[in-house]
Amino acid sequence: MLGYVKISVNINLEVLGWLNIGILFLWSLQTVWVSAQSVTISGYVEDSTSSERIPGASVSIPERQSGTITNQYGFYSLTTKASSIRLLTSHVGYKPVWNFLELNKDTTLILTLEPKIVRMKDIEVVAHEESSLDEIQMSRHEIPLEEIKTLPVLLGEIDIQKTLQLLPSVQSGIEGSSGLYVRGGRADQNLILLDGLPLYNPSHLFGFFSVFNSSAMKRVEFIKGGFPARYGGRLSSIVNYTMKEGNRKRLEGEGGIGLISSRIMLHGPILKNRTSFLIAGRRSYLDQLIRPFQWGRKRYGAAFYDINVKVNHIFPRGSRIYLSGYAGRDGFYYEDNPRQKLLYRTKYNLGWYNRLASLRWNKVLGDKLFANSLIGITQYRFASNTYSLDTPEDNISTEFDRSWYSEIVDWTGKIDFEYIPNTRHYVRFGLEGILHRFNPGTTHTRLNQSDRLPLNLLQTPAGALRSWQGAFYAEDDIQLHRTLRLSAGIRLGIYSANGSHFRSIEPRLGINIQVGERTALKASFAQSKQYVHLLGGGGLAFPTDLWIPAMDRIPPQSGYQVATGIRQTYQDGLYTVSVEGYLKRMKGHIEYKVGSNRFRAALLDWPDLVTIGTGKSHGAELFIQKRKGQLTGWIGYTWAQTTRRFASLNQGQSFPDGYDRRHDISVVMQYRFSRTRILSVVWIYGSGYPVWVPAGRYVGSGGFGLNPEYTYPNHLVEPGPVNTARAPNYHRADISMQFRKERYWGGRTISVGLYNVYNRKNPMFVYPKREATGQSIISFRQLSLLQLIPAISWEWHF
Repeated sequence: MLGYVKISVNINLEVLGWLNIGILFLWSLQTVWVSAQSVTISGYVEDSTSSERIPGASVSIPERQSGTITNQYGFYSLTTKASSIRLLTSHVGYKPVWNFLELNKDTTLILTLEPKIVRMKDIEVVAHEESSLDEIQMSRHEIPLEEIKTLPVLLGEIDIQKTLQLLPSVQSGIEGSSGLYVRGGRADQNLILLDGLPLYNPSHLFGFFSVFNSSAMKRVEFIKGGFPARYGGRLSSIVNYTMKEGNRKRLEGEGGIGLISSRIMLHGPILKNRTSFLIAGRRSYLDQLIRPFQWGRKRYGAAFYDINVKVNHIFPRGSRIYLSGYAGRDGFYYEDNPRQKLLYRTKYNLGWYNRLASLRWNKVLGDKLFANSLIGITQYRFASNTYSLDTPEDNISTEFDRSWYSEIVDWTGKIDFEYIPNTRHYVRFGLEGILHRFNPGTTHTRLNQSDRLPLNLLQTPAGALRSWQGAFYAEDDIQLHRTLRLSAGIRLGIYSANGSHFRSIEPRLGINIQVGERTALKASFAQSKQYVHLLGGGGLAFPTDLWIPAMDRIPPQSGYQVATGIRQTYQDGLYTVSVEGYLKRMKGHIEYKVGSNRFRAALLDWPDLVTIGTGKSHGAELFIQKRKGQLTGWIGYTWAQTTRRFASLNQGQSFPDGYDRRHDISVVMQYRFSRTRILSVVWIYGSGYPVWVPAGRYVGSGGFGLNPEYTYPNHLVEPGPVNTARAPNYHRADISMQFRKERYWGGRTISVGLYNVYNRKNPMFVYPKREATGQSIISFRQLSLLQLIPAISWEWHF
């Protein structure tokens, strides 16, 4: 009976996929009658001061209740009847503009918006810009970069990823990290894009800071459900970062100096009004700060840097080309007895880096069709080295040197089209292809003893693992009625690796029903497939974790998510309240089998090292937001439950996921005393995360049992059920104050703040502690590192 139910569900999902195809193409090919006198107005919306194109701007004709939104590159197309019209162009942070036009033929028009000058009597600062009521897409957030820069953060380091953690159903992992665990998903299930290409490890300093320099970013889009068909390859969320294009009119710059890093960004014209550039850099100096305090035998340090580059050029006929690049590197070193080079010495180094380069071309093909193509390469590499030299009294020295590295390289090519036949349809379709090259781990070991010949060992899996995947997608946003909108999409995928082939049909569906002027009901369904796995320990995303492809006996990850919600505005949009519920099913999770690790891959195939499981998650979210006035901010609450199940763990029974939190609350408030003084407060509460603790102890015949941390000679530990205990609840408050001043050359901002204001000792880790008693009692302790931490930074712009 159980097998029959499973087959029925799979068949229903296939049927839903083909039904979506039918809906999509029937509506897309439908000829909607329009008058022979209809005309189309199209073009771009630009910033009047920099000529950067503005995505998400509204272009509408209010009298006719018709309009559109500019796409990611600022393009719009609007079809209406030929006549005199009043065209309204608007966007948050800009002054609305009215244009009076006499339309009697198709027209191309560049619309410009002037940034707002905020005054105390009419403050309209958006703490968090949520989608409008009539937008079909649900579970979507777009973060204003200016608001991110005002929030209190650890050590004063502005971090976009940590702002995303303040949204409902988003967990951070360990305290202080920039990781994202969205609606019960793992870290590898987030598709994090920078100018259209994925980054595999978007973190610095073991996850405490993200790689995204806020000075170089223009826009951040975050989607945690109801994924559009144009996105694929991940199960949990889409985080789409877009870098600034560069000012085409004049040179501008900004920078900042913080406690552990500094940054700078310059952008301006190469050919005025034609070609612009952007270059941004950031470097930490934590290693330099701690060096004067290292007087003993041990030395250690960590540092990172990253560089963003972008150049774009507009051709005379309107097409545009972009060249984007990113490079970032982390390094950590530890040395024991570094001055005794001939007697005893130990040295350990590890580092990792991301590299990314893309070439993009887009063009308007007629008044209603926009084309965008991209080719690019992404590389992530991690390497470590351990070296030791030991010369005892007999003068027979032993030298040990082991190096290890892993790598993933992607070559990507895709082309996307956007077709806007009329105000009732917005059609997108395209093709994508990715060639992957994985090297999950190569080890080289050298052992040299002074009285013997050197021993060199090269330990590696069976060569690099190669795979490729392709996809076709199509989607249409359809206006069925003034109060009913539908988004139907389909994604067809194919994947091949080591002789194994997989296909997928991924239907996507979204519905928006407006009930009156202030209420919208939304629902969505999305099925997704993921062809890469992150193999690590316990769900934590460290640089030592390995990316491996789906292959024979390691199937792709797959899942679907259903979400429903209601959104309501009050007092002309001053307040917004939204409630969402979701149900998520996942399969194809992998974990190391007991006793396996990455070094055993030299001896065994990858499928022999892992176990495969499933996951379930469901929850409810409440989001209350105040969008205007001196006091802005939001309150988010999540109730959620996430479980995992593996055949070789917990006797095959399901258990709570390591980041399963029943309750999660975030409060974000900003108060603007004036244009020059801004106070920000953040308060976070979360239920304790699950902990796997022993169920009991018994006397054995000796040895160390299942885990050396839990056992003593002659005392063995019964592990018990997985994750049945909970760590203490987590909560903290952060506060910051900004002081801004405009100068004749630009402006400066001084920020001061406190992280964990009331010095709460929150658990970063829970670990076993052996008590020094004859009873061999095992107790559990918590490690709390991030307590009361001050922050100060100085920023400037010109």
